[in-house]
Amino acid sequence: MLGKPRPLWKVLLLSVFTGSLYYGYYKWAIQDELRNYHDKGWSGALCLLPFVIGVALPQALATFDPDVPESFRWFSILGLIWIYIVQFRLYHDVNELYDRANQKKPLTIWWLFIPGLNLIVGLRQIHFLSQYWAEQQGEIVKDPIADPLPFLSR
Repeated sequence: MLGKPRPLWKVLLLSVFTGSLYYGYYKWAIQDELRNYHDKGWSGALCLLPFVIGVALPQALATFDPDVPESFRWFSILGLIWIYIVQFRLYHDVNELYDRANQKKPLTIWWLFIPGLNLIVGLRQIHFLSQYWAEQQGEIVKDPIADPLPFLSR
């Protein structure tokens, strides 16, 4: 089953207007789509719930439970580490889609670990996954944000 093309401009716009809630939905949906497409992989729930719980739970406990030391907040780093693992796998999966289609792999995965470049590779992932799904369905999806910027679309 093919995924749904979601152009970068739309993901950014909806994410801004919903305070990033749409981005959470986007991440959940694409992980489920990739899992269904490959008949293997991690679901959206497996990718997002440990992150949300890992970040939110230590903060909530340290804030609302007087018996939890303030230093417990540092455990949120585990949620952040988890999302890096998920992103690494996602970028690998997107590159694999292109490789199987005998096309150049569009993502430089190690950019994930460099501030600034991690944002660029994330935006490229959104664009190239959308383009891949569109091509598989015989569609052309124009993106007024990514298309004119070579560092995002080429």
